Amino acid sequence: MSQVETRRAADPGDLESLAPIVGWAFGGGAPRALEWLRGAGAAHVRVASLGGKVAGGLLEIPMGQWFGGQSVPTLGLAGVAVAPEARGQKLAFTLVRDTLRAARQQGVALSTLYPSTYGLYRKLGYEVAGSLCRFTLQLRQLPRRSRAAPVEPLGDEWQPAMEASYRESARHQNGYLDRGAYVWNRVRRPNQELARAFGLHGSGGLEGYLYVRVGSPARVPLELVLSDFVARTPRAQEAFLAFLADHLTTAERATWTGASADPRLYALSDRCLQVSIEDYWMLRLVDVRAALLGRGYPGLDVALELHVQDELLPENAGHYLLSVRGGVASLDERVAAPVARLSVGSLAALYSGHASPWQLAAVGLLEADEPARVALARAFAGPAPGLCDFF
Repeated sequence: MSQVETRRAADPGDLESLAPIVGWAFGGGAPRALEWLRGAGAAHVRVASLGGKVAGGLLEIPMGQWFGGQSVPTLGLAGVAVAPEARGQKLAFTLVRDTLRAARQQGVALSTLYPSTYGLYRKLGYEVAGSLCRFTLQLRQLPRRSRAAPVEPLGDEWQPAMEASYRESARHQNGYLDRGAYVWNRVRRPNQELARAFGLHGSGGLEGYLYVRVGSPARVPLELVLSDFVARTPRAQEAFLAFLADHLTTAERATWTGASADPRLYALSDRCLQVSIEDYWMLRLVDVRAALLGRGYPGLDVALELHVQDELLPENAGHYLLSVRGGVASLDERVAAPVARLSVGSLAALYSGHASPWQLAAVGLLEADEPARVALARAFAGPAPGLCDFF
């Protein structure tokens, strides 16, 4: 069996070799995969070779992820693909392991991904940490209303304002991405199709915006596909719902993705919004110390002694005395604290707020007495974790 070697993509030929593998793994064909890889940039592609021949690869997506109101440095992984003839040789495991080790050296605290399988990524220290929900608004069931304010097209000059508006909204939602260029490009060009931006201006600036494209253009009724939907004021919320309702003569529904606790649920008087879980995402603490210190703990006072196991990244294994006073975290203070023993994967499920200590203990993934469980629940409390971006 040949030894697996991993490295950064060195030249355009690496992308051309990887594209058919990605096209086979995820569909869409080699040309579309090559366009995707080139758009992301060779600097963000890592390949794995067997006998000197590219046999797999993945895309690294630098970004942040919001937890407790703070953006924690995160590496997203996408397009993990292995050639059909190279499967069963631990190539994907080695590829992701080497990526995580390099990311830790570069100061990354977290890694997140949408898994094709749970087993592989659990062996790599990831755990399910939140969901991506799809919301479908039936426009014919939406009460007609006059627009509270004019919704207007937004040009490229509004991009900084839209990014600032998204950031201010996302920081209050655990798990949402602190988007980089790659993710913003997917918002503006979902499925490589241009979306149009519309927004609402107020005396204080941009109150919200939509990125919209028309789905199924070859037939009616159509579908309005929202690749972003940010409303920071009640006025914007109402104006955007009226804007969508004005399309009901040609469009049947509007769809978007987000966290389960979507604010539009509270703006509708009738049951015209269906919700489904589109996917689950997984989280990995690449640097436990940096992750614990990097997230927010708004207004919290709590102390915990965490005994963490991490076979893949042994630098993470050990004891962490987490002390939070007035929302400020420290790992150096010596205080008596309840003790919890867990793997780095179980810590990821707690860190995001997706699983409670009692749930993890019930399935044997956490060893902690009642005071420790209460302290864990307090430390990592917050809104249900979610994502609105698929990457």
